[in-house]
Amino acid sequence: MRVPYNWLKDYVDFDLSPPELANRLTMIGLEVEAIEEVKPGFEGVVVGKILSVERHPSASGLMVCWVDVGAERLPIICGAPNVREEEKVAVALQGAKLPDNRIIKRRRFKGLESAGMICSEAELGLGDDRSGIMVLPEGFRVGAPLDQALGLCDVILDLEVTPNRPDCMSLIGVAREVSVVVGKPLKLPGCPVEEGSERVEELAAVEIEDTESCPRYSARVVRGVRVGPSPAWLARRLEMTGLRPINNVVDVTNYVLMELGHPLHAFDLDRLSGRRIIVRRAAKDEVITTLDSVWRRLDEDILVIADAERPVAVAGVMGGMDSEVTDQTKDVLLESAYFHPPVVRAGAKKLDLSTEASQRFERGADFNATVGALDRAARLIAELSGGVIARGVIDQYPKRLSPPRIRLRPQRIGKILGVRIPRTRVESILTSLGCEVFRQEDTLQVCIPSFRPDLTREIDLIEEVARIYGYDRIPADERVSGSLGVEINAKERMISRIRDILTGLGMTEVVTSSLIDPAALDLFVPATSWVRISNPASHQMSVLRPALLPSLLEVTAWNLNRKVEGVKIFEVGRVFCSSGSSGSSGSILERIQVGGAITGVRKGQSWGEGTIEVDFFDIKGIVEMTLERIGCEKVEMRHLEDGIYESSQAVEVYVDGQGLGTLGMVSPDILARFDMSQPVYGFSLDLDALLNCCKRGKRYRPLPRFPAAHRDIAVIVDDHVEAEKVAQVILSVDPILTESVDLFDVYRGGQIPAGKKSLAFSLRFRSPERTLSDEEVDQLFGRIVDRLQKDFGARLRSKHE
Repeated sequence: MRVPYNWLKDYVDFDLSPPELANRLTMIGLEVEAIEEVKPGFEGVVVGKILSVERHPSASGLMVCWVDVGAERLPIICGAPNVREEEKVAVALQGAKLPDNRIIKRRRFKGLESAGMICSEAELGLGDDRSGIMVLPEGFRVGAPLDQALGLCDVILDLEVTPNRPDCMSLIGVAREVSVVVGKPLKLPGCPVEEGSERVEELAAVEIEDTESCPRYSARVVRGVRVGPSPAWLARRLEMTGLRPINNVVDVTNYVLMELGHPLHAFDLDRLSGRRIIVRRAAKDEVITTLDSVWRRLDEDILVIADAERPVAVAGVMGGMDSEVTDQTKDVLLESAYFHPPVVRAGAKKLDLSTEASQRFERGADFNATVGALDRAARLIAELSGGVIARGVIDQYPKRLSPPRIRLRPQRIGKILGVRIPRTRVESILTSLGCEVFRQEDTLQVCIPSFRPDLTREIDLIEEVARIYGYDRIPADERVSGSLGVEINAKERMISRIRDILTGLGMTEVVTSSLIDPAALDLFVPATSWVRISNPASHQMSVLRPALLPSLLEVTAWNLNRKVEGVKIFEVGRVFCSSGSSGSSGSILERIQVGGAITGVRKGQSWGEGTIEVDFFDIKGIVEMTLERIGCEKVEMRHLEDGIYESSQAVEVYVDGQGLGTLGMVSPDILARFDMSQPVYGFSLDLDALLNCCKRGKRYRPLPRFPAAHRDIAVIVDDHVEAEKVAQVILSVDPILTESVDLFDVYRGGQIPAGKKSLAFSLRFRSPERTLSDEEVDQLFGRIVDRLQKDFGARLRSKHE
């Protein structure tokens, strides 16, 4: 939120400098991220008054003007057609610098000297008008610097407004906070309306079909407007807040938005079919072209403002081009409404369209501000466009809303904050924030203002008292010390350990929402197992995730779309599934999973070698190393076919015969749902199963006292035989003497028969009690060969193969 310092002073008197004000606001919870000085693109330009105008004796079309610039009177030669005596004008003095970097110097024109320059708007960078000089208001003081007279010098406070404070997304909201800080009254802008004779009910009609989504809709009509550019003061204020001036009608709605924080919209009344407004849900496949010139398809989840024939705006988000205000507009219908925040949020998210209006409605607008904002806008439009305001207001408000009343116990404030604040001070703070406070025996009944939807509980009021009283004024209690003694359970320790391991392996932790889009879930989990939300904010957040992989794939796709070459992410989070048949009945099972996804570059290109991409063995190695480091033994990988992973590169992970999870290369069909084409590898492990399988603590053993014996073995087996199973059989022949079995080569082709492959292992034998003789090792080696031949039909690979 960009807050101009001088504009803020319109609503509250204060003497704080911009840095001091920024510090005070930050201390009460309105963080000021930056302070920006705004200056015009010119220097040395002052307000002048033309005293006389005479034709140049030697040059047709030029005028010799004598201009009072305060300290002196100067001759200035000017060729503008609108130069007149007694006009106040912008005068660039000798040495002045203009936005195009011109330096003004004394010059001679056909024998006569000109001591400066009378400027146009375009020459000063204040507009596009080059047709004549810029004529200033009569009230400007002669000799005053033009930037000060026009209010062009200002300081912008850039505030980071938290989502729970929609009231501070306006100048009045910030001014209210400033008034509390400095102890000065808030000056609200007056908005008396001078109405014409025509009644508004005779000119337009409003109907609300969906009163839950739109509890209140107010409207006014202004007739006979002349649409054109906004005055300089209005355009400059909008530009300082980051908005682009459009025309005097639209600019007024934006001005009131920034001033009061309540979004408005202006319709061309003559372009509304039947001169009628209907607030309803969109029909399936209805379309609208919004003001950003984008054609959009709507559905029943989106609330629209319609006329008698078609949608003319997406409620609370953006208007449509078919009813926008143009240079030909004569009659304007002003909309000021209150929309249910989740409805606006759902529509904006579905259309991928965020606007200044939607940001405020999503957080919660003030349902009592609709008419006041209308009056303010109607008055300004009438003043700036010459229109006439129709008599009365259309205010459809079928079911009155009322802010909550909260019981506040003063003694509770002391217990929470650790400091006693006098009751009168508490009442003063809350009253200054807009609350109504009533004493009731030993408690306070606090009526919350409608512009503070974030205040719903007693603790919220205590927080308000604390931030205004000053957190820095609350003394530290030295009696409170030491540890809270919170014991971390085994599950939390395991989660922390896994996070450390995976980050140590080069992965990045992500945190995604538990609410996901059901669009791609059918490929992961049957719909009967989904846990659906009964009142979702949007369809894209209507199901509790049954697995982590869909969320991880969304994050992966997001990063790939932004040209990230290598993605290695993981998450530890909760997943949900239903035991009922409909996804909403039966018990809901909640578990914690560890999931990960990798894709792209494993190692970037260097002078010695090219780029190396991740593959199946990277994800397998990550899982194996994680299991090893948390103490899992006897890890087994079994072939898996589940539709999520490619069957040729998919395994199920077991420890001591218990299933832990799965890993593999994600199926291309699933990747296509996320608009990805390059290979992605993922894994998911169940945390409860990990807890059951991992060893508690470490076991230490002495270093080997006797040397090891080494043998290599290469056997030819059928191509479908897994190397892991062969290694397990080798170990099982004599698990005491066989210390390790490591696969170091897999070979196909050449002299190896079709349908066969060669597996080569390095074997290490060692006895804990003695040195093994060659005869003992040879005998054990022979038993291994016999066992492999029996179990797999394996044979030793000859030297010629």
